[in-house]
Amino acid sequence: MKKRDLKLVLIGDSGVGKSSFVSALINQISNKALVLDKHQPINLPPDILNHPECITTLIDTKCAPHQLPQEIQMADVILLMYSIDDDGSSERLKRFWLKELREQGYKQPVIIVGNKLDLLGLEEDRDYHRIFKVIKQLVKDFNSVEMGIECSSLKQQGIYDVINCAQRSFLYPLAPIYSIADKSLTEGFKKALTRIFRICDRDGDGVWSDAELEKFQKKVFKRQLDYSDIAGIKDMIEEELHDNSNKKVITLEGFIALQKRGIELMKIQICWTILRFFRYKDDLTLDENIFTNELIFDQDAGQTVELSEIALSKLKQIFEIRCNSTSQQGNTLNQKQFDDIFYPVMYRTNFPHLSQYYPQEQNVITLTQWLAMWNAFSFFNYKEAYKLLCYIGIEMKLSDTFKEQNRKDSWSSVQKIIDRKVFHIAIVTRKKAQLEKQLENQSLIITSIQSKTYAISLYDELEAEQQIEKRQLSIIDFLLIDQNSNFQTAQLIPISSYNEKKSFLEEIKKVNDILHQNPFGYSDYQISQLKKQNSLPVVEVVSVVTLLALILTGGYLLSKKTFLKNK
Repeated sequence: MKKRDLKLVLIGDSGVGKSSFVSALINQISNKALVLDKHQPINLPPDILNHPECITTLIDTKCAPHQLPQEIQMADVILLMYSIDDDGSSERLKRFWLKELREQGYKQPVIIVGNKLDLLGLEEDRDYHRIFKVIKQLVKDFNSVEMGIECSSLKQQGIYDVINCAQRSFLYPLAPIYSIADKSLTEGFKKALTRIFRICDRDGDGVWSDAELEKFQKKVFKRQLDYSDIAGIKDMIEEELHDNSNKKVITLEGFIALQKRGIELMKIQICWTILRFFRYKDDLTLDENIFTNELIFDQDAGQTVELSEIALSKLKQIFEIRCNSTSQQGNTLNQKQFDDIFYPVMYRTNFPHLSQYYPQEQNVITLTQWLAMWNAFSFFNYKEAYKLLCYIGIEMKLSDTFKEQNRKDSWSSVQKIIDRKVFHIAIVTRKKAQLEKQLENQSLIITSIQSKTYAISLYDELEAEQQIEKRQLSIIDFLLIDQNSNFQTAQLIPISSYNEKKSFLEEIKKVNDILHQNPFGYSDYQISQLKKQNSLPVVEVVSVVTLLALILTGGYLLSKKTFLKNK
């Protein structure tokens, strides 16, 4: 694990023994007897604690009775100390400290530290029943409270334990994955586990076989499982779920139940080992470094990217696991099943709505529609599409997920359009509002014709002038212009008239026919302009060849000269 800086801020009422605690810690570290009233922040030697990867700084505080110390702002973990022998001190935990922390918006983990254990004459008592009584209600009332621990600054008892607990709380925070008050996993953790389960479900059947469980274990923990290990895991799931549904295979429900049992057995580190292996951060979002790579393609030349065949096959697999096979409409997804696919996503996405597909199929979506929506989404923003694929459980390299398509800056390149599967059509009309109303107020429509995906954007004349002509929107493959429109373009984009008397789908089918036979809707003038860009001028080609010849010949003569000179 990488080194991580941890700032512990020690707070509590005056007289509970905060400074004595810090003195006791310094004494244990230095083997010297010191008594100090107020300490500067101290850096703790990493080698004396359980987690040397934590570069730990302890900060003591003093403040007025009804104020929070300013140092809390820099805290990663808060140590809230009270005096075990003082009921008033424990009462103030709830009445002031925790209440004030919540009201001021502090969300750092809080560890309740009961000091002055020696005053009870129970120095060897490690039962912790007293601290449990104190924090039992606190964890229900305050989400930030993670645990409680007792110590004696005078006897230097349990001092290191307090710091080790704080480090463990920092490295393996409980609040993001488990609610102590509800005794349940958080929604964010269940989302993450759902994604992880999908990634490791190699055959895509919706369950884990023993072989898939073994691969998961070896991949994450670098450890083999034998038959008895697997049986023990399944027994643990059975105890948690109170049924034997996971005897032969492990379901998603069983995998989630296993993690819940692990947390309740204080195996929080195991959960975070899994999460971090699959690139989750402490807030349960994915590490953004996963999404920093870029594809190299020339968008200015009209080049686009499309989903690869392997990416489409994985999307098909996800669809088929969740499709409603008993539906009268065949293999389709309803809205609930559609939403279930995106359950692991931890952010608001702009993936197309079901209503954007035309024509609608009574609030269900077919496989063809599902893939078309992904094709259209990827066409406009492959980075967002890649991020969303990662979140729903498709783990692939960026370069394997997409493939570059033809450029449109020369006639030889344009002719490769026949291989494409995704096209962008722009409709320019004076009656945009009426057309949008006909299409359920959608400005981007998606449809499929003969295994091809069409994304259709609607523009009025002003929008077309600003977005298509001035910005030279090069990812438009075809323009349909209303017969009554005055819009014109100098760009080399195939154009046809839009006949509002015909149905919307008829007009798109017309474009489909045009785009699949030479000359793909381009006029003679447009073709002549594109042909001029087919290759370098002859003079330029000759110049390049001559330059290469001179370099190679010069290199040969120089080598020969050097050889003769040395000889």
